[in-house]
Amino acid sequence: MKKIIYILIFCLIVIVGLFVYVKLSDKKISSFKIIFFNIGQGDSALIKFDDGEKMLIDCGSDKKILSKLGLYLPFYDRTIDYLLISHFDLDHYGGCVDVLKRYDVKNIITNGDEKGYDSYWLAWDEVSRAENADIIPITTSRSWVIASSTLDFFNPDANLVFANANDKTDSNNQSIVLKLSHASTTVLFAGDMETPLENALLLQFCSSTPVDCPALKVNVLKIGHHGSDSSSGEKFLSAVNPNKAVVSVGKNSFGHPSLRVLRKLERIGADILRTDETGDVILP
Repeated sequence: MKKIIYILIFCLIVIVGLFVYVKLSDKKISSFKIIFFNIGQGDSALIKFDDGEKMLIDCGSDKKILSKLGLYLPFYDRTIDYLLISHFDLDHYGGCVDVLKRYDVKNIITNGDEKGYDSYWLAWDEVSRAENADIIPITTSRSWVIASSTLDFFNPDANLVFANANDKTDSNNQSIVLKLSHASTTVLFAGDMETPLENALLLQFCSSTPVDCPALKVNVLKIGHHGSDSSSGEKFLSAVNPNKAVVSVGKNSFGHPSLRVLRKLERIGADILRTDETGDVILP
């Protein structure tokens, strides 16, 4: 009996030792990475900062997000440091309730919108409040530093001027728009931003010559609204001037991505990475 007990104790020590080793090794090799998930017709991207913290931007439309997270996070890791919902369209936050049920989420970042008439949003509201996470609404432009990365939030911002005031209240144009900068990697996450918001950002951050726009210029652009024809105007693409354009898209009846948008991207020389064709897109 004593021999069996000694063997069990030895096995327990080995298991605990392996667990600690894996945890420490994971921290040592932790490096900056962005994964745009092939999540179907919807948006979701995971940012792994070089200090080990993680930010999930949108969750797609359903619980498929859980299998994606399981592919890229260790089985023992059940923490999401930041959950950012660009805006409350189902193809962006539909899977977030499942994320909250599976993971310990420390911070929830939203555009401050409340869809009290929407039964799914009410379910989200109940679960998110029960999470006891810090809920952070973005209502004005600001900058954050996480590890060695800088996040510049451009929208929502009450100071942005729209040519038509009604466009400002459109849910797509209330999307959180942010630029992430890490070393030589710069990425603009556009949510479902459409042309009126693009033009408002050009007016706010660019000189009279749209090409002269260092605030918006990036290496990688997450294309707005899944490549819809209502987004990705020529002046905006010229100002951002990305080397790569990520289109988060799946099978749909909306015509996403628009052939016209794809042609615009080709004209500026951007490599087009479609999640429905490429699968998960991993940067850098």
